[in-house]
Amino acid sequence: MDKFGHKGLSIEYEVTGEGIPLVFLHGMGGSVNQIYSTYEPMEGVQLITLNQQGHGESEANWAHYDFDHLGDDVLALLDHLKLKHALFAGISMGAAVALNIAVRFPERVKKLLLIRNAWLDSPMASWCQKAYADMGRCLEAGGIEAFYKTKGWQLVKEPSTYTRNAFTCTFGDPSCLRFWQKYLILPGKQPIPTIEAAEELNMPVYIVANQNDLCHPFEYGKYLHLMIEHSNFYEIPDKDKDSTGHKEQINQIIREMISSCG
Repeated sequence: MDKFGHKGLSIEYEVTGEGIPLVFLHGMGGSVNQIYSTYEPMEGVQLITLNQQGHGESEANWAHYDFDHLGDDVLALLDHLKLKHALFAGISMGAAVALNIAVRFPERVKKLLLIRNAWLDSPMASWCQKAYADMGRCLEAGGIEAFYKTKGWQLVKEPSTYTRNAFTCTFGDPSCLRFWQKYLILPGKQPIPTIEAAEELNMPVYIVANQNDLCHPFEYGKYLHLMIEHSNFYEIPDKDKDSTGHKEQINQIIREMISSCG
């Protein structure tokens, strides 16, 4: 991957394809590989991805680890690529970062796709913060067997196979083991100051949610759709029931977003 520097940090990124710029941001604990496993290359699209701070080999400043700084990294990458604006899409944490950018710098965001929101205008629910914090501390020291003894594991082990695997797979991921701090910090941050800030968005907004997803409540997507008057809402299959349909419908929505670009 290529790298660029921003505020003393080295950030990994990659650009593929040619055409309409689409910034697609991964979730917490993910990487550009999450985007490549989700997005199907489309003609006429320039895909821009990056490993956000504390993911992949991108460095992190834990003293200033919040959505404003993560958003600033993305905008610095656009400046590095000499792009004034782009389409934005994000999954989970990536959706929160994309929403943060759209609220603070709407002129940089032509269209906005929010997939499986895990935050609204406040930190994650306290029980969710607990689950991530227990996992993060066990990533630092103790390992997966120690995690199985925590309250956090009791909270996430039953709801769905996807949720359970999302927590356990981190113990085999070198980047998650190296950058465990993000799980103790980011769940307690808020992406935007108030929900009213999202209400003011005037670019096209596409919101995607699915049932059976503990850390990405379906109700969050519905609430955002209610608050952003002109937004489009899509319910897609959850990964446990239909992972192929889940991916196919995300790409169909992206094609819809692309095709309506003037």
